[in-house]
Amino acid sequence: MKLTVDAITSNEYPDKFTIGDLLRYMDVEPVPWLVVGVNGVFYKTKQFDTKYLQNGDKVDLVYIRGGG
Repeated sequence: MKLTVDAITSNEYPDKFTIGDLLRYMDVEPVPWLVVGVNGVFYKTKQFDTKYLQNGDKVDLVYIRGGG
């Protein structure tokens, strides 16, 4: 399957791949302040293992940070 992850396109992903699978594949820890955008729709940690990715999806990893 072909995905674009943080502006890098690759064909190396298997079919039937969830956001959680992608994060494990990339060795990214699903911390509570991480949200993942798929084609402009954002998903929280509890949704990572239920949202399946599709061929051609654009995925963005976004870390929410606070400041003062």
